[in-house]
Amino acid sequence: MRSKYWILASLLALGMVPPYAYGDGILIPHRQPDRPVFSVKYHHVDVFIDEQAATTKVDQIFHNETAIEEEATYVFPLPKGATITKFTMFIGEKEVQGRILDRDEARKLYESIVRRRKDPALLEYMDRNTFRARVYPIPAHGDKRIRLEYREVVAKNGNLCRYVYPLSTERFSSKPLADCRVTIHLKSSTHISNIYSPSHVVKVERTSRNEAVATWSARDVKPDTDLVLYYSLAPKDLALDVMTFKDDKGKGYFMLLASPPVKDNGQIMPKSVVFVLDRTGSMAGEKITQAKNALKHCLNSLKAHDRFNLIMFSEIPDPLWDGLRPASKANIKEALAAVVRAEASGGTNLHDAIGAGLNQLASERSTNTLRFMVLLTDGLPTVGETSTERILQDAKEGNKAKARIFAFGVGYDVNAHLLDLLVEQNNGVSEYVLPNEDIEVKVSSFFASINEPLLTETEITAKGVRISQTYPSPLPDIFKGSQLIVLGRYEGSGKATFVLSGKNRGETKTWTTGVDMTGNEPDKDFIPLIWAARRIGYLLDQVRLHRSDELIEEIVRLSKEWGIPTEFTSFLVDEDVPIPLAEAVDRVFISVKQARSSESGTWGVYQSVNQAMLKTQAQVPANAGAAPSASPDPYAYGAGGQAGSRIGNVRGYFDAEGKPVMIGRVQNIGTRTFYLRGNQWVDQQTEGQQLKALQIKQFSNAHFKLLNAYPELAKYQKLGNVRLLVNSQVIEIGPEGKEDLTDAEIKAILGNTGGERGRAVVPSTFNQKVFAAGQIATSSCVVSILIAALLRRHSA
Repeated sequence: MRSKYWILASLLALGMVPPYAYGDGILIPHRQPDRPVFSVKYHHVDVFIDEQAATTKVDQIFHNETAIEEEATYVFPLPKGATITKFTMFIGEKEVQGRILDRDEARKLYESIVRRRKDPALLEYMDRNTFRARVYPIPAHGDKRIRLEYREVVAKNGNLCRYVYPLSTERFSSKPLADCRVTIHLKSSTHISNIYSPSHVVKVERTSRNEAVATWSARDVKPDTDLVLYYSLAPKDLALDVMTFKDDKGKGYFMLLASPPVKDNGQIMPKSVVFVLDRTGSMAGEKITQAKNALKHCLNSLKAHDRFNLIMFSEIPDPLWDGLRPASKANIKEALAAVVRAEASGGTNLHDAIGAGLNQLASERSTNTLRFMVLLTDGLPTVGETSTERILQDAKEGNKAKARIFAFGVGYDVNAHLLDLLVEQNNGVSEYVLPNEDIEVKVSSFFASINEPLLTETEITAKGVRISQTYPSPLPDIFKGSQLIVLGRYEGSGKATFVLSGKNRGETKTWTTGVDMTGNEPDKDFIPLIWAARRIGYLLDQVRLHRSDELIEEIVRLSKEWGIPTEFTSFLVDEDVPIPLAEAVDRVFISVKQARSSESGTWGVYQSVNQAMLKTQAQVPANAGAAPSASPDPYAYGAGGQAGSRIGNVRGYFDAEGKPVMIGRVQNIGTRTFYLRGNQWVDQQTEGQQLKALQIKQFSNAHFKLLNAYPELAKYQKLGNVRLLVNSQVIEIGPEGKEDLTDAEIKAILGNTGGERGRAVVPSTFNQKVFAAGQIATSSCVVSILIAALLRRHSA
């Protein structure tokens, strides 16, 4: 793992360089040199979760970058309720011992470090129990390997379990981590489903209904948030879970997760597919070779109960057969031979090719099948009907079978505006294969995601509350191996019932789940941010494709409120002085009008790519510092609204030339958005406020008294020099200000905001197979009961 150091921009402005090395644990040198001391070679984590019993194993090697022997303190901020079960570090042949500091001891430790080094980065851990060990000696230019193991009870609410690994300590690294990996092994006696992370894009491998592995790995990356993983334990054929959140103004948001079963159970629906391939002259060379290989993969993936046909076109469409045929071995072999013979030449008659495909699907007599047309083209319509409006109108009228159209635009010479409208009006998805991408890989992976349909005409309704502004809109079909993620708003409170319905082979199927819609779950504060990203993407599509200019003001308002920059609103982040709403709307209107003139070419394609990224957002957008140092791969998304469908979750967009633009002057903490204005992080809620700010000197007694009375402040204060709203009072914590506060002054600041200091929360529901005992009194008792229960289970 490459060297990494902790640097905070606001402290650099003061000339301070904290010499710490951060993994998931923190190594703090005893001396205070003028340059960084330690780096971390690698950071690997393996987690084993059986029901709700979690064992986390951490392995890392620290490297002494100096020419002298060093002494340091290793600290690891423990998740709430966790207990260290093993710590391995040797000095010669002697194993080093450490000890756990309770919250009060840890607070004193962190406060002393922060006061001494003038660095706020540790503040957010002040209310956690902490493991500490003395590390000595660390040889000059030598290594020290540290392995740590801890156990905890994973919290469960209803069917949903929530596991958190503390990755956020990485965010101040001055260098990206060369190799970082977290692997989570899940096992349960009941069905595991709805495996989802709002913080990181995880790869999920399901080995059975009862076991799965979720992995996040990255190179050249700066993780800046804890890794959060949800998984559902529910013996259902389709798992349905709903999470809710209400902000301090009473606005309600929800996230619905739906996962089909791992096994077939005879529910896979037959499909009728027409593949339409552009074999015009512009496809010659590598394009046609890759496209043909992609078609071969798709043909070989067809199921025995499917029906299909192949149409290749240039000036005229050339169907392989007069109608669709069964996906028998003989028919697939004939189609594969036709693909091999295909050569690229001629012009692009897109209108007639689409019409031929839709006519074949409309004449298909088989019932209860899902009808698809998969269109692959690299050019603008140049032959026959070339009017966008006419092509769209004829496709709409000709689609009597209500077929889904999935379109792949290859390269930049496609009419992205046309393809996006075509799939929108025909319940499909458009994808763009960019010049540096492999057509075969992209088309093949997409077709695999829609190859096994389970549910069509999906709908979500709710009883007991009113839901609105749900995204994706409309809802996509559900396929085997997919996961549907729906974000929305709700009004009301109390008990509610969510209903997911759809059709399988003509039969309507429904699933229900009861939900407590009070929304008082602070750990679900990621929901409104993801909802806002999806809504912005949806609104931008309406503005771009349907010329709905009246929506621009809402786009600007949402972008500013939630810190979600787009290619049209990035100036809201870049400016040091807040821009009034009216002026911002005028600027966006002008840039949108200019962008709409580019319906094809690089800018036309990347407008579609940018909006699709937002519309399928499944994770909280990462800060630019958490992005890989290399340029990200071009965006690739799946069948509308499904989890794991995007590459990365970096906060940014692609510009008119297709270059990635990373945004680093905005951060979200909970439901608050902070903008970097000069050298100060400013809470968006304070912009436009006429209230006089109370200035408090950073690292003073006043600062720590306020932190002690209002621990929630620590998660915002980790930014450093900050201006924020607390109980209608604007507070500035920075280099100047009051150095002490009386109890009366603190009470006046906090009003009803303060209160009891945070406590470790014991999970509200315990799995009876793991916990046979009643109330658990101490963390050591938690471990004892866990071990005993697990031994009983495995010996049974």
